[in-house]
Amino acid sequence: MTKKQGNSTRCVHAGDTHDAATGGVMPAIHQSTTFAYPAMREKPEHIYTRESNPTRDAFERALTELEGGSRTLAFASGMAASTAVLELLTPGDHIIGPANVYGGSFNMLRVAGEGRFEVSYVHQNEGPPALRAAWRKNTRLVWMETPSNPLMHITDLKALSELCAANGALSCVDSTLATPLATRPLALGVDISMHSITKYIAGHSDVLGGTLTVSDSDLAGRLMQVRNRTGGVLAPLDSYLALRGLKTMELRVRRQFSNASRVAEELQAHGKVAQVHYPGLADHPQHALADKQMDGFGAIVSFHLHGDENAPERLLNALDLFTIAESLGGVESLAGFPPLMSHATMTPEARRAAGITGNLVRLSCGIEDAADLVTDLLQALEQV
Repeated sequence: MTKKQGNSTRCVHAGDTHDAATGGVMPAIHQSTTFAYPAMREKPEHIYTRESNPTRDAFERALTELEGGSRTLAFASGMAASTAVLELLTPGDHIIGPANVYGGSFNMLRVAGEGRFEVSYVHQNEGPPALRAAWRKNTRLVWMETPSNPLMHITDLKALSELCAANGALSCVDSTLATPLATRPLALGVDISMHSITKYIAGHSDVLGGTLTVSDSDLAGRLMQVRNRTGGVLAPLDSYLALRGLKTMELRVRRQFSNASRVAEELQAHGKVAQVHYPGLADHPQHALADKQMDGFGAIVSFHLHGDENAPERLLNALDLFTIAESLGGVESLAGFPPLMSHATMTPEARRAAGITGNLVRLSCGIEDAADLVTDLLQALEQV
């Protein structure tokens, strides 16, 4: 596939996923857990589905091509993929994580820091100086998240990955909110690009999964050993659904990005909204960096409301098209209150340090008509 092809073409054709045996334009769903040997000592291409599976391989090939890496490994969830990265470390190693981070990732790092690793948190959107201030002799992993959930902080991936490489630490970024279409972390020097494919890649709120994509073949081999040992693999049916979602990702994601931009602008102009967090807005602190690093600004919009502590609940209960729910990235628009939902596992102190305070609402914009989403938000804001 040539580099001149557009993203929609790449999404449809990446990975050469036609079924070679039948000519099917989509691969078969291989539910078999084990595969026959032609003869003793003659191993087949696939032996056992925990190690490899034709359907999962097809999805992994496609995402690898979109990410510009050498190998993708698909896991049973985003957290399974994330936890696998920690298995590359040695007890006593130091990890630097982002202060503003998805609640599940914070919980993972918190547990990892209880006797196994040393963990520090910094505001990585402040750049290399913040990272250097937290660096230790035993720092072996920098876990990044950009845009961050839920405040949409932007991290300079090139600058931080260069610092990691120069000091012997792995760099890994949760790039879920950017999608492979808006940011290609490996091209910026990051060692591991992680996605919760539950979100934009599968895109229909019906698949649970996660991926790790790398450029280095040795690193890929180490991660393959981790996955084979721990067993948290993406099932064949979920692999098929994820591949199906990937083929329409460009169409969905661009609509979602556009809707989020319109919603952010409308919210910023509303008198009951105190602050809007969206990197596409010119007054976002990292707007210039986002414009340079990303092709599009994401589909998550978070904002602080004026009013009393019950203002978010009144707003959320008054919404019609936005569904109150966990998660994000599906074709339907969702809304939530991070302190009680996506970031409930964070301690109150960690939420304050991350800036997840007060009347904060998070929106995940779907593919509905932008005008309808704005109308829904405006009528709900009347209840605040």
